[in-house]
Amino acid sequence: MATSQFNSSTSGATIAHRILIVDDDPDTANSIKTLLHKHGYEGIVAKDGGQAHSSFVMRKPDFVLLDIILPGESGFEVCERMKQTDETIPVVFVTAIDMEDARNLATRVGADGYITKPIRDEELLSQITEISLRVWERFHLDQPKEEHRIRFSCRCGKRFKVSPVHKGRTLTCPDCGEPLIVPRHD
Repeated sequence: MATSQFNSSTSGATIAHRILIVDDDPDTANSIKTLLHKHGYEGIVAKDGGQAHSSFVMRKPDFVLLDIILPGESGFEVCERMKQTDETIPVVFVTAIDMEDARNLATRVGADGYITKPIRDEELLSQITEISLRVWERFHLDQPKEEHRIRFSCRCGKRFKVSPVHKGRTLTCPDCGEPLIVPRHD
């Protein structure tokens, strides 16, 4: 079995740096954004499905925190559309709805996790780290050795070799903490 270059002590920010927060409640969205910023993440806020989809395509987040109840369309519809666009980006529901049917539907539309409000800071940060790593491993471990990798370096000298699915995404250098954008060229 292949081993991951990231281990359990690795910060989730190494894999997920830019996080899209989709919530129509500005207080909740700003609270989450402030928490994430305090822990080294970049937060992007969207208040509905349209803004979420635009940010997902244009800003290329590494992780999505998504409410279920949104104006216009449900979080389930937003999640399904995001997963059809790029299934490698983790999507976690953060919602006040604590029902088994909602959890099952979240799984069916491709969600990678489900957290109920009120949110405990430690739980949210822990879930971001754990789910980022789990999704990263699902799409990167046991890949054929022949698969072409994108190679690039940080200014500090740390070298990276990543899958082409990460073109244009942001990651954080584990050595110096610098946010890096994976080059789009091979």
